[in-house]
Amino acid sequence: MNQALDSKTLEDSLLIVKQQITLMRKCLESKNPQFMDALKHASTFLSELRTNKLSPKLYYELYVLVFDGLAYLSDFLKESHQTNHLADLYELVQYAGNIVPRLYLMITIGSVYMSIENAPKLEIMKDMLEMSAGVQDPIRGLFLRYYLSQKTKELLPTETESELKETIQFTITNFIEMNKLWVRLKHQGHSSERERRLKERKELQILVGSNLVRISQLDQIDKFYYKESILPKVLEQIVQCKDSLAQEYLLDVIIQVFPDEFHLLTLDDFLQSTLHLSEGFSMNKILVTLINRLIDFQKREPANVKVIISELSTLTLQKDEHEENHTEESDSETTKPQTSSNLFEKFYDYSHLLVENKPELNFKDLSLILEAICKLSLSYYPQDYENINKVFGFALALIHQTTQHLEIWEPLLKTPICYNFDPKLVLSLDDNYKQFASALPTAIQSANALYILEKFLEQDVRLSTVEEVKTLYELLAVWFTSEDSSDSNTNSLLFGTDSSKNEPDESPEVVSQYEALAKSIHLIHHTNPYKHFELLEIAKSFMSKSGSRVRYTYPTLLFAVIKLIRKLTIVQKLNALKLKQFCQFFSATNTELLTLVSNGTLQSEGGVLAQTCMNLNLSMALILDQSSHIDLSYEFFINSFVIYEESIVDSRLQFQCLLSIIGTLHKCRNIVNGNEDNFDVLISKTALYGSKLLKKTDQCRAVYLASHLWWIIEELDEEDEIESETAKTSEDELQVVIKTDNKKVLECLQKSLRIADSCLETNVSLELFVEILSRSLYFFIHGNELITIKYLNGLIELIQNSILTIGEENTSIDTPTKHFQRTLEYIRQQAQIDSRFEEIKDR
Repeated sequence: MNQALDSKTLEDSLLIVKQQITLMRKCLESKNPQFMDALKHASTFLSELRTNKLSPKLYYELYVLVFDGLAYLSDFLKESHQTNHLADLYELVQYAGNIVPRLYLMITIGSVYMSIENAPKLEIMKDMLEMSAGVQDPIRGLFLRYYLSQKTKELLPTETESELKETIQFTITNFIEMNKLWVRLKHQGHSSERERRLKERKELQILVGSNLVRISQLDQIDKFYYKESILPKVLEQIVQCKDSLAQEYLLDVIIQVFPDEFHLLTLDDFLQSTLHLSEGFSMNKILVTLINRLIDFQKREPANVKVIISELSTLTLQKDEHEENHTEESDSETTKPQTSSNLFEKFYDYSHLLVENKPELNFKDLSLILEAICKLSLSYYPQDYENINKVFGFALALIHQTTQHLEIWEPLLKTPICYNFDPKLVLSLDDNYKQFASALPTAIQSANALYILEKFLEQDVRLSTVEEVKTLYELLAVWFTSEDSSDSNTNSLLFGTDSSKNEPDESPEVVSQYEALAKSIHLIHHTNPYKHFELLEIAKSFMSKSGSRVRYTYPTLLFAVIKLIRKLTIVQKLNALKLKQFCQFFSATNTELLTLVSNGTLQSEGGVLAQTCMNLNLSMALILDQSSHIDLSYEFFINSFVIYEESIVDSRLQFQCLLSIIGTLHKCRNIVNGNEDNFDVLISKTALYGSKLLKKTDQCRAVYLASHLWWIIEELDEEDEIESETAKTSEDELQVVIKTDNKKVLECLQKSLRIADSCLETNVSLELFVEILSRSLYFFIHGNELITIKYLNGLIELIQNSILTIGEENTSIDTPTKHFQRTLEYIRQQAQIDSRFEEIKDR
């Protein structure tokens, strides 16, 4: 209802103003301008500004229209001032009946008068400023003084020092009076309208701030003049007004409109004034804004900042000398920040004074202020880590005073790592940072640990010293604890004993954390492999504390050890004693992983983890074989077989594990030549495992794949130098025979045929027959004398008969039939280049 009434009032006022402006223009545009009538019309539409029924927003609409009408009057006066004596008009309009029209007309004519050459500008300025005090209604007074500021902004004299002083005094006085009117609006009306008045005051705040903008636009003032003559007066008014909205807005305006170098020079004065502001003032907003401006200034103009700080150091030294001569005034210094040219010290000391002088300041504001101070130090003093230590020492003291809403400190915790380009900064911090982190909730600690680690991984930061490795993992200490069993205990109390109560139920977040932790192992690096190994031992000492979650980190740790052995093998500096230490470390760590499977901690993941442990042993066995340590290699193969027998129970995993064993044994070279009996034991055992698999298809494939372990041949390019006496050269390739046993190969192929023939599904048998044919052709090509033409033709005939028995139109055999046709096509192609293939049936 009030809004509708206000809108109706505005419409009526706008209509009157438009009519009177039209009449005024007609009077001025006639052949014989009727100036006095025009002034009467102007006074009439200016009377509409006397209303108290409009909100500031609607009043501004009315003011804009009035301003346009007065602008036309001003233009007319400038063009006709020769015929209309401005001094007389300036005196004449002061006899207007109402004060609001009188003052608007006086300012309008006075501003035109000031634009005339040799006009008494200073006297006119003072007169208009003094007369404006006649309007004490907050809204009308604010708009009147705003009009005064607008009309005179381009006319204020600044040529001489005295004129500049008067201009600044004029603007500051206008600012002070406007601020008083603005604050007075707070106390008008009933207390139930407090929210509405607050909204209205926010709508009017730009009028008050415009005066400070005017001062900032004066090119004649420098930072020293600003420090001595402008800022003290402005700050005095801000403090004295004792209104939190005004203080917050005006300090923000000061920060935004004046240059950064001004703020650097006047920092002490600015900070000192904030200690005397009223309760309810948003301290963190102003301080954070100021600090962010200083940080941006450092980024944009580092050279200029350096010069200003040097000037500041000189001024500080002179001030200290002056204070030594006036020690009797030292009592008052206890409430002031200590003078220093170091920006961090200024803000750090100031933060302590805030806590002392502003007990009502909440911890959220303090956390934001300390975060900004931390950023400031990282920007201006990136190598001074002691500054950051001080901040977190202070924050630690504050956090001990409360146990509520600790999440507000999380941004401060992340500041050293998120705001600094070099993540290693966090490794240089003292115990204050670690203790501060440990005082926060576990969820925050964990998120911060992940954030730190992601930064290290993102920038590939290398950890090459014991201190760096220890410090990083100490920062990640929240992860190095056994998983909480409280949930399982609760379940057992409510529902009785559960057979899977020890099995951890990891969330995706936890898994991602430990995957990142595993990646951190790759950050550990030292040019000396043995020193590198010591760093890995330190990493394990931390990771071993994380219970069953070592399954995420230990595999990466063990592969890092394998990588070290490979590196030492290449450079031929693998010490036997050190190798034994490596192997012991590897075995002990792998055994810890297996323990998780054997004690039932991981029931759902046990098979996969056991497979991982076996594959780790196989990798170790292979690298030891390549480094000619065949006895140690044999031991690791035996350990792999033990894991297979005792821990791999799932048939699918058994087949996959056998494939890994066969592939690894096939790559071994030194153990074949150095101890063939041991190798025969290993491959025989592997073939036996294959024949005992649950599924016939897996048995067949495992057995025919195992046949390759008795027939190991390397094919090399012709240009490679071969020093082996067993090398056989053909026309197109050079072969190095590692191991050949014609009989064993044939036995494996025949056994796989029998297993394939025993399958109940004929299409499965057919596919296996074709696969065995492909293996037989491989051995035939490479010279196995027992794989003859007769054997191959018999196998081809067996496949063809199977196809006829099943029926060529049976869609279930489409895949094996196509496979068989491709194999026959290969035989026909080989017959063109190898005469042995001509006798093989290809159709």
